[in-house]
Amino acid sequence: MAHPKYSLPEIERRWLVSPGCPTGLENLPHWVVEDMYIEGTHLRLRKMSSSRGEVVYKFCKKYGRVASLANPMTNIYLSEAEYRTLSMLKGRSICKRRYAVAGGSIDVYPDLPSVAIFEMEFESEGDAADYVPPGFVGDEVTRDAQYSGDALASSVA
Repeated sequence: MAHPKYSLPEIERRWLVSPGCPTGLENLPHWVVEDMYIEGTHLRLRKMSSSRGEVVYKFCKKYGRVASLANPMTNIYLSEAEYRTLSMLKGRSICKRRYAVAGGSIDVYPDLPSVAIFEMEFESEGDAADYVPPGFVGDEVTRDAQYSGDALASSVA
């Protein structure tokens, strides 16, 4: 099976970025993303708060890569009450600021000041393979498990 029923493929690539590069991020609109990885599962609870005051709650399941870059996932949008109920589960949490930059996004982790990651999502694996990242990125960490959200949450716990 290519991917589980009702899931969509997330096709992305990720690169390290030197903290503070590019400059001026703090002046851009952003989202504060609070993720909780539910212990013993592949489930993520997310609260996203925009610098404009919008709040979005999501519950996500990632199934694992079925191709070199495609990772099937399912998102459910939640009410605040549903989010609060699920937030009582045991898990590891991490917070990041997400800035839209160069067609992708840069995630800056306040609790991990040496970690910033640029990520780009694609419509197809071919588009992902052909992509040339912006000059401000460093090493690619797409397949490096130590830079997954769950692993980063474990490092601040």
